[in-house]
Amino acid sequence: MKSRGVYIGIGFHLGVEAAEIEKAICRFLEELGIELREVKGLCTVDFRKTEQLEKVSSLLKKPLFSFSPDEINSVVDVQSKSAAMDAFNIKGVAEPCAILCAKRNNSGYKTVKRKSFDRKITLAVVS
Repeated sequence: MKSRGVYIGIGFHLGVEAAEIEKAICRFLEELGIELREVKGLCTVDFRKTEQLEKVSSLLKKPLFSFSPDEINSVVDVQSKSAAMDAFNIKGVAEPCAILCAKRNNSGYKTVKRKSFDRKITLAVVS
């Protein structure tokens, strides 16, 4: 994926440690052939902006953006069904947050790649 800058949306279960999230991000970027320097920010839903995620943001030296459930539910171009709808009544976390971040900071996006890790972490990369 050739990029002008990517945003990583992150959804995860409570109890997931910062090291697990960081490892999943690095593995996902490697699989996609994206360098960490291309990442412009990490994104999540506001109630998942936890100490663990802030630690990952600090370790990777990437800003952390968060969005409200209303902002997330306003995204019309979410492609995958998410467990977040059943749990939190929102369209998703990783994919819509990454889309919102890209739209806010790039005024658009071209591609979305999504992957789940150990059924505890879901990542979406948007460029």
